[in-house]
Amino acid sequence: MTESLFDLTGKFALITGATKGIGRAIAEAFVDHGATIAVTSRKAADAEAAAAEINARVGRKAAIGVAADLHDRATLIAAYDAALEHLGRIDVLVCNAATVPSNYGAADETPLEEYSSLMESNIVNNAALMLHASKAMKARRDGVIVAVSSTGGINPTYGAMPYGVSKAGLNFFVKGLGGELAPYNVRVNAVAPGLTRSWSMEQSVKAHPEAMANFTKRVPLGRIIEPKEIAAGVILLATEGGKAMTGQIISMGAGDRGYGAPEIA
Repeated sequence: MTESLFDLTGKFALITGATKGIGRAIAEAFVDHGATIAVTSRKAADAEAAAAEINARVGRKAAIGVAADLHDRATLIAAYDAALEHLGRIDVLVCNAATVPSNYGAADETPLEEYSSLMESNIVNNAALMLHASKAMKARRDGVIVAVSSTGGINPTYGAMPYGVSKAGLNFFVKGLGGELAPYNVRVNAVAPGLTRSWSMEQSVKAHPEAMANFTKRVPLGRIIEPKEIAAGVILLATEGGKAMTGQIISMGAGDRGYGAPEIA
């Protein structure tokens, strides 16, 4: 029997923001490929409920829930430590949690405070968690870190400049950290989803229907991406199938090249 390139049996993973949307799809995929996982949410009850649902579906103790808030660096580190204590080892860290824009519009209409909030959470706090996790991985000479970024961090997208800048910063950090940790056999990569049917996207559609409609028009494949498709990319990077990749940003945007400013009257 040929050994699977995408097997996670015996692996332990921590996945942030994993109770719904893309994060939940990643969590379900990891379990289906054999991993035991810790999932986080800002509320412990939500994380524990998601873990219980996953365990009931697969018929084994495959998941635990831990509270962590991307806006609070201390809770991120505490969640990692709690998961490590419970699981004994973290082979794969998936930084999926993200802060999304509170406003969509032209760059000169966006409050500068939006930049501060998004940089702190999407870059600094994710970087802090990755660096914390990398200590044990370096010592063990083995480990995988995967960030969930955005095509907005690769190509500027009209209406979401601060978010794109924060994801571009995250991409740069992933590339750099991938290089630094490569000698320790620790791989660091990111997937960059385009317009994906995530929980946050659904909320944005409700709050900013015109902006979301504008984004959809730019997608060459002409459809919204499903969370399970993004999860497939994360599985690739976390397993033997992606062993040749580090410091890479894998675009999963259905061909989206960004921008799309409205026509000037």
